[in-house]
Amino acid sequence: MNHREKRITKLASAISLACVPSLSFAAGYALNEQSASAMGTANAGAAANPENATVLFFNPAGISQLDKPQVSFGAAYIEVSTDFEGTAVDTIGRPVDGTNGGEFVDPAIIPNLYATMPINENWSAGIGIFAPFGVAGDYDSEFVGRFMADETELKAIAIQPTVAYKFNDVWSVGLGIDFVHAEGTLTKFQDYSGTGLPPALLKEGHFDVEGDDEAIGWNFGILYQPTNSTTVGLNYRSKIDIELEGEATLTNVPGQAATLEEKAKVPLTLPESATISLKHLINDQWTVYAGATWTRWSQFENLDIFSREDGGLISASASLKYGKEGMIGHVPEKWTNTWAVSAGVSYAFTQNFMLKAGYAFDESPIQKEYRTARVPATDRNWLTVGAQYKMEGDWVIDGAFGYLIIDDIDVDEHEYRVDGTQIGASNLKGTYEVSAYGLAVQLTKSF
Repeated sequence: MNHREKRITKLASAISLACVPSLSFAAGYALNEQSASAMGTANAGAAANPENATVLFFNPAGISQLDKPQVSFGAAYIEVSTDFEGTAVDTIGRPVDGTNGGEFVDPAIIPNLYATMPINENWSAGIGIFAPFGVAGDYDSEFVGRFMADETELKAIAIQPTVAYKFNDVWSVGLGIDFVHAEGTLTKFQDYSGTGLPPALLKEGHFDVEGDDEAIGWNFGILYQPTNSTTVGLNYRSKIDIELEGEATLTNVPGQAATLEEKAKVPLTLPESATISLKHLINDQWTVYAGATWTRWSQFENLDIFSREDGGLISASASLKYGKEGMIGHVPEKWTNTWAVSAGVSYAFTQNFMLKAGYAFDESPIQKEYRTARVPATDRNWLTVGAQYKMEGDWVIDGAFGYLIIDDIDVDEHEYRVDGTQIGASNLKGTYEVSAYGLAVQLTKSF
């Protein structure tokens, strides 16, 4: 088997879980931590605030307002604390022994780099490198819910070349093309109790699917400045269709001496989104910001894994389980479209020093009845503070801190066939207590 085939669904993991290591618990698997300067106001007004090169991510039209070449680079550190209490039963209804999974989310660092330059009075260009989505979670191997979830990892990086055109002092437009590379892992333990064989003859199996893929998307932005004190930004980000191809493996299958392997594929759609932002200068010191983002998460109805070969032993068994020929895995998701709203303020003590604060509310796309151990998500409230200092030599440093307020998350997870009927008695029921915070820093240099 080649290297690519040994790695399948990085996005299967992504799409089957929410961004656990990011502050984006309610934002599906999208990452919000793209700019320390924007994080200071909880991303409020980010598509209408061309204060540095990071605006390239939020609104490509914004780079038309930068009159010097700029480079902005930084990173966000995310810390998530998790605690689970609950119980589980196997396919035939017997209690599953195990632990509460431990701290299943490791700290994460999310880097970014942006560079922009004016070409002439009308045209500007730039490029950004950032992580648009990602997730990582790894329960300990004795987790009571190991038949539902074990390890999930998603890593993605995007390179976005961008151009912008300034019609006049009022209107600008911009276009960015996103080249995305993604890779990841999805695993869980396998319960064979429903085979009818004596328990003494059965060992728990382990299912693993890994992979990578590349895809292209785009985003378009408009910047409107009706007055010197008011700026409005609009941004549309396209959906990205991905079909990950790789290989699935399954161990300890009754009657099989060797590990089973089978080529597989996972069709996925990264959803489109639309953002509107407002920035308004009250006076020389006070500025207020607001924003709203709509995301079409309803396109993510199911996490399905299909076979890419005829006669595969994994799909032969799984097709009977899930009720569809050629299927290896099926999880109903039924995500819904969401709104995220934010508001922020900044105060300039001097020409060189500014303080920021912000608040954001994000709806979770996950309906309560479809929450899973891979996606212990609910609505979130995000409080942030930030500071900016302009140094000599056209250097600017930004720092920000954000804290998530998250209610306890109840999970009552079952396995389902494609027709919606429940498979056996398998169930994980419990409550997650989750808290998270993020720290971000950013340096910007103008030339």
